[in-house]
Amino acid sequence: PHAPPPSPPPPAPPPWQPWPKPPPSPPPNPCLALVRPRSNFERCRYLAHAKLDRSLLMFSNLNEVTLSSTSLVAANLTEATFQQAVAHDAAFDFADCDDADFSGADVRRSSFRNATLREAAFNGAIIHRTNFSRADLRGASLIGLYQAQSVVLDGANLQGTAISNSWLIRASLVGTNLRAAVVDDVNFRESLFRGVDFAGATFVDSRFDFADLSGEKLDGVVFEAGHLAWTDLSGASLQMATFTASVGLTQIDARGADFSGAVFEGATPFPFSPEGR
Repeated sequence: PHAPPPSPPPPAPPPWQPWPKPPPSPPPNPCLALVRPRSNFERCRYLAHAKLDRSLLMFSNLNEVTLSSTSLVAANLTEATFQQAVAHDAAFDFADCDDADFSGADVRRSSFRNATLREAAFNGAIIHRTNFSRADLRGASLIGLYQAQSVVLDGANLQGTAISNSWLIRASLVGTNLRAAVVDDVNFRESLFRGVDFAGATFVDSRFDFADLSGEKLDGVVFEAGHLAWTDLSGASLQMATFTASVGLTQIDARGADFSGAVFEGATPFPFSPEGR
C-alpha cells in the first residue's frame, strides 16, 4: 500500500506586533474656553461632566446649556441665567447663585447644599429629589413646581419666600425656616416637617394630606382654604392659629395637640379626634 502523503508544515507564526495603541484623547471641549464672567453660551451649549468648581460665571447666559453631572461647587453664578438648561445630577454646593434664574431648568437630583440662592428663580423648574439642604433661599421665587417630588429642604432658609402652584410631595423640611413665607396652592402631601420655624407664615389653598406635622410649633399660623386630611398633628402647638371656613379638616390626628385660642372661622373645631385640647 502507498504511504499517506506527508502533512503540510504548520503555518509560520505571525510576526510579533506590539499591543495596539490606545485611541487618542478627545479634543478639549471648546465650550470650556467661554468659562468667564458675562459669557454667552448661545453657540456652545455643552458642558456636561465638566469640572468647573470655583469658576467665575456671574452674569453669564447659560440658557439651554447641557450641564448634566457638571460640578460647579463654590462657583460664582450671581445673576447667571439657566433657563431651560439641562442640569440634572449637577453639583452647585456652596455656589453663589444670588439672583440666578433657573426657570424651566431640569435640575433633578442636583445638589444645592449650602448654596446662596437669594432672590433666585426656579419657576417651572424640574426639581425631583433635588437637595437644598442649608441653602439660603430667602426671597426666592418657587412657582409652578409640578415636578418636585422628594425635595430635600432640611435646614434651608426660606424666609419671605413666595411658593405657589407647586406639588412638593414627600418633601423633607427638617429645621427649615419658613418664617413669614407666603405659601399659595402648594401640595405638601406626605411631607415631613420637623423643627420648622412657621412664625408669621400663611398657607393659602394648600394641602397637607398625610403630612407629618407632629410636635410642630404652629402658633399663630394662618390656614386659609386648603385641606388637612389624615394629617399627623399629634403633640403640635396651634395656639392662636386661624382656620378659615373653607379649610378641610378630615381624620387628622390631634392627640395631645394644643388649640388654645385657635380661631375656626365658620369651621367646626372638632372634625378630628376630640383628644386634642
